Amino acid sequence: MTFPYQFVKLADKEELLTAYKGKKVNELPTPGFVVSLQKVKDNCRSMFQSVASLGFDFRPHVKTHKTIEATLLELGQGTEFHTDRIVVSTLIEAWNLLPLCKKGLINDILFSMPVEQSRLDELAKLSESVKHLRIMVDNYEQIGSLVKYNREHKPLKKWSVFIKINMGSDRAGFVLESSALRKTIEAITHGNESNDVELFGFYCHAGHSYGCHSVEEAKNILIDEINSVNAACKIAKKIDSSISDDLILSIGATPTAHVIDSFDEKLLDDKLLGKVELHAGNYAFCDLQQVGTNCCRYEDVACRVLGEVVSSYPGRGSVKPGEGLVNVGVLGIGRETGAVPGFGHVGCPEKYRNWILGRISQEHGVLTVLDCEKQTELIPIGTRVLIYPQHTCIAAACYPWYYVVDGNGEITNENHVIDIWVPTRGW
Repeated sequence: MTFPYQFVKLADKEELLTAYKGKKVNELPTPGFVVSLQKVKDNCRSMFQSVASLGFDFRPHVKTHKTIEATLLELGQGTEFHTDRIVVSTLIEAWNLLPLCKKGLINDILFSMPVEQSRLDELAKLSESVKHLRIMVDNYEQIGSLVKYNREHKPLKKWSVFIKINMGSDRAGFVLESSALRKTIEAITHGNESNDVELFGFYCHAGHSYGCHSVEEAKNILIDEINSVNAACKIAKKIDSSISDDLILSIGATPTAHVIDSFDEKLLDDKLLGKVELHAGNYAFCDLQQVGTNCCRYEDVACRVLGEVVSSYPGRGSVKPGEGLVNVGVLGIGRETGAVPGFGHVGCPEKYRNWILGRISQEHGVLTVLDCEKQTELIPIGTRVLIYPQHTCIAAACYPWYYVVDGNGEITNENHVIDIWVPTRGW
């Protein structure tokens, strides 16, 4: 049986290193995606320290970067704190990381999308290559799909599932206290379905935390997250008193993960009834949306989109000195905005930091002035600009490889390429 990942050809890392290793950023073709190795290491180390201080488990999400190299950093290899569990958003991410599974560095993979019936064959095959594969459910009918598949393809081990809880973002998940949630828990714990499906834990994602504007807001949502999965665990224990105290309570989004070290169990509605696991992914790279939450700083953003000013329009627009055109559009940086104005913010060269991507189309971006009160120069044609992206997960997905650069965390046109990371693409 064949699966989609088998037909996706990735760029050749060794050929790319031959072509670009040692070059300065200002010698690279544009557009491109540039990553500071030191800053990724710093961001991962900071997260490890926060999680370790609380004694929580950690499950990094690899969907932001989709690379083996960044996954190793997120796993904490070579550091005092490490984990062997990850989250993936596409199955191709998991297949690409099988070399780390074979080395025993990854033993637990969660596929974060609720059960996809069309991919059950692939999930079953993947489960043969990883010690523990976890599946997400947020609908009773998904349990039926898993059971039906198992009974048609014996012998298979039980499906290990997280039950997803909707704690405010209304993207996915069961509503607490709903009859659907109770029915699903009952089926898994002591219904006929329990022969084919087992409950591993409860999971929630505070996607709405990206709209925070302060650390205090993020702290409040963090408590909401933990209360939500803890309440679901309480419901499960009422349904079946024999349920283990080791059920996983998986919580996290990058804004709430950034404030995890402020957690105080005294703020919860009830005592913890399971083991807390933090999941996060964007934290390794960060972006303008995270800066907008005030839970991280510009200095924490580990990546930039490299563009080139291809045209200049003195006097155009309502703000002096005019506008510019850059070869970065929707397909180079995404189309999201946030609390920080624009679709991206020029970070380098330093003297052009008053420019933002004010308008974008498919391959083009129009540079406009951010603060009309500041004295601002037009950016000369041919200038390479390094742009902070609004949403790194989207921006990174636009590029078939990343230029990884040296330095102490700063990203400038003078940095040298020291590595190339090739992400997975597709589903």
